[in-house]
Amino acid sequence: MKFFATFCCAIFCFFLLCEAAFAGNNIEFLDKELIQKLNDGIYEVVTPKLEDDKISYARELPFEKLDYAERNEKYLSIGTAFFINEKELMTAEHVLSPRYFSLHKDFFIRDSKGKTYPLNKILKCSSRRDMMVFDLKEYPKKITPLAFNREVEIGDTVFSAGNALGEGISYRAGQVASFTPERVYGEWQEIRFTAPASPGNSGGPLLNMAGDVVGVVVQRRNWSENYNVAVPISEADELSDKAELYTRNAFVGIRGTAATHSRDWSYTATLPASLSELAGQARKSLKAFYITLRKELHEQVKEKNFPEGKRFRYFLRNQPAFRGLAPILPDITFRKWTATQVDFEKEQLAAGQDVYHGAHYGQEGGSGPMRRQDYFDMQVIVEKAPDVTLKDFLKSPHMVLETVLKAVPYFRVIGMERIPVTSLGEPEQTETWKDKLGRTWISSLWYVAYDNSFLATTCLPVPQGAACTVTSMRAGILTHGFLADTRQLCDELLVGYEGSLADWEEYLALGEKYLPTSLQQAEISYTGEQTKIRLKDFQVDLTTPEITKNSNLRLHFGYANDQLLAEDLILFSLFPEKEGAQSYTIRPYYEPSPFSSDRYRRVWKGSNAETGEFSGKKFAAQRDQVVVRKSALQTKTTITDPYGEKIKKIFAVGCSYQSLIAEEKDVEQDCGRFFRASRFLRSKAGYSWESPLTLCSLFRFLSPMKVARIVVFSAISAGSAGLPNNR
Repeated sequence: MKFFATFCCAIFCFFLLCEAAFAGNNIEFLDKELIQKLNDGIYEVVTPKLEDDKISYARELPFEKLDYAERNEKYLSIGTAFFINEKELMTAEHVLSPRYFSLHKDFFIRDSKGKTYPLNKILKCSSRRDMMVFDLKEYPKKITPLAFNREVEIGDTVFSAGNALGEGISYRAGQVASFTPERVYGEWQEIRFTAPASPGNSGGPLLNMAGDVVGVVVQRRNWSENYNVAVPISEADELSDKAELYTRNAFVGIRGTAATHSRDWSYTATLPASLSELAGQARKSLKAFYITLRKELHEQVKEKNFPEGKRFRYFLRNQPAFRGLAPILPDITFRKWTATQVDFEKEQLAAGQDVYHGAHYGQEGGSGPMRRQDYFDMQVIVEKAPDVTLKDFLKSPHMVLETVLKAVPYFRVIGMERIPVTSLGEPEQTETWKDKLGRTWISSLWYVAYDNSFLATTCLPVPQGAACTVTSMRAGILTHGFLADTRQLCDELLVGYEGSLADWEEYLALGEKYLPTSLQQAEISYTGEQTKIRLKDFQVDLTTPEITKNSNLRLHFGYANDQLLAEDLILFSLFPEKEGAQSYTIRPYYEPSPFSSDRYRRVWKGSNAETGEFSGKKFAAQRDQVVVRKSALQTKTTITDPYGEKIKKIFAVGCSYQSLIAEEKDVEQDCGRFFRASRFLRSKAGYSWESPLTLCSLFRFLSPMKVARIVVFSAISAGSAGLPNNR
């Protein structure tokens, strides 16, 4: 009984507390008749959902999996607007966002019955105040303009009226919690209120109990939706007859470093104007602004950045070799430079056609900051099909992308299902251009209409097909100078060209339009057991049945030490079999920099003395690999870097064998044949092959006096057998 009495007392106290709490809550609700009247003045802002007939899918899209309203909705609901007089409406500037590129071009207001009315002209616009006034091409029959009330106090009951979550106009109650200075210059007091505001409420009115507008809802401050921001309606009095567009702290940086640069962007335009006219002007200005920011940033750090930085020049003394494309990156202080590459996975599409792909930012099963199941950002090496010519493959960006999509699906997400995209059709734009090193790139851009995004490929022609970066992002990124930034980054890539000798023959026949400057004079031929490969610095004339048209040649290019920005060969590798362990290599070595590793210093010392691993004797490089390597002291030369510093250079030739092969054949004798097949001729500028004359033919053509003056340089050049090579 005592327990029961205690329980009853507790219940009684609880109800007393609840009564006191409700008595202290002064929030009221709008009258039903007032809401009906307001509904004739507040509208959704919508834009048609976009579909593209060019896009093909692996199967029919399962729209039936979506909820009824979503699968039958023809529009995207993006915000709210309200009438301020019989002809003009107000919304938030960011709802229509004229500053940023979008695939959505047509906008409407929509009433509660689903009827739409197209926008006409922008009459007033301010990014800083996040306010926009516009009119319509046609109007609803019944309009209730909302009145302004410029007086509002902390504690006042207010209502966020708008298109919450795209589900139509609703009214939600709260209170004015505080006033805070606007974030840039503190020119006005923003209204902080507790009435819930959801995506879609932007641009809607903040109403008082009388249904008058006291502010324009512009943003949420937290995910619980109960602490939000409105611009006081009194700021509408400050809107001018010109569009005043503004972006605070437009920002650029250099990947991997602490180097950043930011400035405010502003732009004014004459009004009235159509949204497309205003957007075109603003986006052009903002894109140019970002390009200028990048130029200013690079000017600020050019003495330590690519390609002029002293530490970068030191990095060039010992450049690593990679397959495909490898970006070079500085550390946070620009003191240490490295080249990085994704881990490639191989997808065999058909006999003689593979795709190698590696994802950036954790795109494949990762959890990186850009992880999205319908986006990807990756590097690929795309081999053409055997029945397609290389020229036709490169001239068909859609064929390149469709080959990629067979290996790495690009998904469209509908409900909980992921449907692979098999084709995006022809690109919206394609451009062929040369980077600063004389390499040809093919850039293509596809719009993904259903998602207001884009997919871009930037491809370098290679003997097998194309080495590409593939990027998918929101369409608005295009305003930030994405394409210009991509061009700049292409200058900062190490490149590995690879293919069979037959592939190389077709590749070199492409001519100047597609070939890099560094390979335009290259020649490759093979007849029976005779193979001839001619490059800028040397020529290989090799007679062996092991080398056929299917043998694999890899030419890895980095940056020249003696020029500010030019491509130069860092490793030649010839593989009798495409995926085999046996290879013949030629590589230049450069004098170590003050920051070179101890390991490289030992390598350099050995290469200059024909000792150790450069003696021409076989040695075990790894547990299952035997290497023969020989330097040629005759090729010693001195070059001058852009700063006037002298750098010693020497070539070495090498051969690599699997241990089992090395047990069955005389590898020193085999590699000796390759030594003798590799020939260099020294000139003032370094080493260059001038004529395929043998020693005997030289004697036949020259008089005894001239013969006495000849210095003959024997086979000289070296490298390592495998990848990556960073010694």
